[in-house]
Amino acid sequence: MYTEYFGLTEEPFSIAANPRFLYMSARHREALAHLVYGIRSDSGFVLLTGEVGTGKTTVCRCLLEQMPDNTDVAFILNPRVSVNELLNSICDELGIAYPPRAFSVKTYVDAINRHLLERHAGGRNTVVIIDEAQNLSIDVLEQLRLLTNLETNERKLMRIILIGQPELETMLSRPELRQVQQRITARYHLEPLHRSEIGAYVLHRLAVAGRREPLFSPRVLNKLYRKTGGIPRLINVVCDRALLGAYVTARHKVNGPILDKAAKEVQGRLYRPAWVLPVSIAASVLLVGAATAAALFYANDKDMAMLLPKPAAQLPSMSVEMESPVAEPPALSEEQVVMVTVPEPHDPPPSPPQWPEKAGAADHALAAAYTAQFKQWNIPFAVGNADPCAHAATLGLRCYSGIGNLGSLVGIDRPAILTLVDDEGREYQATLLALDTELATLAFAHGTETVAIKDLEARWQGHYQLLWRASPLGHTVLRPGRRNSDVLWLTKNLVAAGAASLQVQNTYDAEVVAAVRAFQREQGLVADGIAGRQTLIQLNSAIDESVPRLGTRGDG
Repeated sequence: MYTEYFGLTEEPFSIAANPRFLYMSARHREALAHLVYGIRSDSGFVLLTGEVGTGKTTVCRCLLEQMPDNTDVAFILNPRVSVNELLNSICDELGIAYPPRAFSVKTYVDAINRHLLERHAGGRNTVVIIDEAQNLSIDVLEQLRLLTNLETNERKLMRIILIGQPELETMLSRPELRQVQQRITARYHLEPLHRSEIGAYVLHRLAVAGRREPLFSPRVLNKLYRKTGGIPRLINVVCDRALLGAYVTARHKVNGPILDKAAKEVQGRLYRPAWVLPVSIAASVLLVGAATAAALFYANDKDMAMLLPKPAAQLPSMSVEMESPVAEPPALSEEQVVMVTVPEPHDPPPSPPQWPEKAGAADHALAAAYTAQFKQWNIPFAVGNADPCAHAATLGLRCYSGIGNLGSLVGIDRPAILTLVDDEGREYQATLLALDTELATLAFAHGTETVAIKDLEARWQGHYQLLWRASPLGHTVLRPGRRNSDVLWLTKNLVAAGAASLQVQNTYDAEVVAAVRAFQREQGLVADGIAGRQTLIQLNSAIDESVPRLGTRGDG
């Protein structure tokens, strides 16, 4: 909305983990150094903790880019799983074959052990990275410890990196997990950005988005630090909202009052003013400037957008910051006076839909969600089916569970089952069918409803599950060095997605690695050259017209 006005090529403060906007502070570099040391030494566990939004995922992306060429990586994004599900995910990530009906822990562990010994004999190392590890159960953590027992006489066969919030440290201090605690050989707690780093962080993101001149003064940046505590994700959200506020009020830079309003809108009840006026002064300010302050800073954004002229060259210069809320507004020319004339009466915009009262935890919510999801793929689904993912596998599809936000679902662009929470904290499922800037369409157990995005985000903690089409042989990860029909299928799809210089072939050689990396960079993924599940899902979405899209209902 504001990008063209400020001379930007894209939104600079998106919370999506786009590696092009990566800013490595001194703390991030130190955290990365600990992780690199952990995977290169003969260690069992490596631990990285930090508050929400401090950039743990950023560090992890850098780590993946610096992995030695002889290292195989399994990246687990959804740790809320059972022991069997975790072992299944590790096998899928590492391309380990196992019996189709493998339900015992021993079957999985034996297959993993054989694979690790083979890879070790070939001079390769194996690393398992688990994000959001504070959600791991005690049983799963104990099984991970047992996996680190797989070793030769000289070294461990697997290294495990746990990335999570500070609660992970608290959980690991429990007596029943003392053996896991003792095997952690490298650990680091990632702190927020320092006050001195805020300016460089903001300027870096603006520069990547095409803006060299600053939009935030040093005084405003100091205030930004006080309101966000230096947490990168909060900085992004507040700055994005502040730029929108500056655009609406036709200013060329963000000033103090605009930042105050942005922080209040973003942080809600958590917001606290940076300073409080004495009662007598506050009363005077209210008497003298209440009308002006309300008009400039507290009006509804949509109303302001109608009443104010569109930003244009004829506007008076706004480069001087107006910190006082009682400052006189600039004089308007006759042409501008015409533009701010009260518009003709019209019907008020429709109010956003209320969250449906019938939506909530129900015994058949998950079955209804699967039914709606399969319907989008034009596949019938029996409600009594005990294993929907196994049913999907018989049709050449796979289930994928992940943690993300609505932005990541827009990028994947396909229906997904979301795990929601009702007012009493109980979980239930609904299928996301369509999504736009303000509204979402969901299939609940009681029927299909359109809801406001803000209401959906308040009830969704990021867990989702979707369907995707795997390779002809059923592999979910394709790695360099392979020579089979799956590679032929991969290269054919890469060419269809735009890799014009690539030859369709059945060997996963250096040219295929380069084409995969180019596609991953284009999609905002980690450019490791390995065609894992996320890469294959994005490739599906890019070239397969039969894949159902968000906003496009299936025929069923």
